[in-house]
Amino acid sequence: MSKDGRSSELPARIIPLATLPAPSRGFEPAVQRITFSWSQTPELLTNYFAGERSLFLLTQQGGGILYLNAAHPEIPPEDETFHSSLLSHQETGTLVISFRTEALLAQLPILSGLPPVTFQTRSGPGRFLFAICDLIIQDALPPPSQTRTRLLKHLTDLLLTTLLDALDLDLSAAGRRRHRQKHMRAYIETRLHEPDLTPQIIAKASGISARALYLLFDGEPGAVAGWILNRRLERIYKDLQSPELVSMNIAEIALKHGFRNAAHFSRRFRQKFGMSPKHVRPKRQMS
Repeated sequence: MSKDGRSSELPARIIPLATLPAPSRGFEPAVQRITFSWSQTPELLTNYFAGERSLFLLTQQGGGILYLNAAHPEIPPEDETFHSSLLSHQETGTLVISFRTEALLAQLPILSGLPPVTFQTRSGPGRFLFAICDLIIQDALPPPSQTRTRLLKHLTDLLLTTLLDALDLDLSAAGRRRHRQKHMRAYIETRLHEPDLTPQIIAKASGISARALYLLFDGEPGAVAGWILNRRLERIYKDLQSPELVSMNIAEIALKHGFRNAAHFSRRFRQKFGMSPKHVRPKRQMS
């Protein structure tokens, strides 16, 4: 005992909770190097999706891409230009992070309705993600231990940060709604030429209920169908004024944008623009 009555023994160490090993949010990440050309033989990726797992594919120069499931590689990402660049820069030995899809969607449920997400690896969080995965491939990760557990937790946090940065995602309720609206409208834009495009078909293809889809278009005149109609008419108006399409007749242009019935199209066009389709074309083209 010391003079003041306290024990001379060292006190028990107090470990802050923040330093304790934390689970990687159920992601169970695994990092490997692909030795085949995944862009030319995407079917070889199938085994990596086993056990309901998703994939991050990363190249050092061309960037990376997230595939949620085995069907995702068949869907073109929103940024197709960046995707083409990624494929052209693909190097032998692309890094792949596989992780549980359920854990990812628990953190970012908005991903379930989106096309594959692309991201940069030359800068930003994607560059850090690639560097850490490269170190793991080089056996820099310690054997099973508390340190290893903490490092894998950091890996999953960085994975989420990379996605949030790529999506420019606002995590507020209003931000999530705006983001879902943006991607839902982009999805519809690619299918405006389909005459049978309906809210029910859109909802089913996007994996959401029809009610959830209508909520995303709350406030739009005519809701989902009204927005589709307006976008079709706006595209047709632009095409009617295009010198490159002067050889196409009005019925062909209307059909190109999803109108089967010429009379219905003409009536809707006049309601929106206050004139008939033929009066939109410059007079020199009408002759």
